[in-house]
Amino acid sequence: MSKLFWVLIASTGFTIAAGTSAGAQSNTSGSPRAAQEGPTAVHNVPARAAAATDSSRSYDAQALRFETTWGNVKIIRGIDGPVIGTSGWFRDFDLEKLLASSPAAVTEAQSYNASNSRGSFVGVIGAVTTSIGILVTANGSNNAASPILIIGGVGAMVWGAQHLSMSYAALSRAFWLYNRDLAH
Repeated sequence: MSKLFWVLIASTGFTIAAGTSAGAQSNTSGSPRAAQEGPTAVHNVPARAAAATDSSRSYDAQALRFETTWGNVKIIRGIDGPVIGTSGWFRDFDLEKLLASSPAAVTEAQSYNASNSRGSFVGVIGAVTTSIGILVTANGSNNAASPILIIGGVGAMVWGAQHLSMSYAALSRAFWLYNRDLAH
């Protein structure tokens, strides 16, 4: 039973770490408008070049991105801009107000909020249930309740991690839609 216990604990830790390690968004290629200019673009018009430069500076200063660490999300404006909000474990930032200029982004932000709340709540319930099962097992009780508690708790943590992962995907889509609408 102790080998099974350690395997469950190790797999739970791996599952939670994998579910909450969403990658940060970055803008390494510069302005999205640069990709739209092809070989047919007019490059010798100074006014157009100045407008493109201003547009790219505006985009670089206004675009949103996020970085995550262990379930906490930092919302950052611009390339090296300030952190304008945080979200995560039972903590929500008013994303709908921030993304109000893009209705599609607001819809994705609502999806993020719902999945993040659900995933956080069920994940914590699963961790508590698993802990109770481990305590029952450690006390030498050899009954059917301890493996059921452990397996049920691990299942709840996996389900919660999946919903947290889905929430980060929705947040990524929300910021992408907002940033896309900034470029227009």
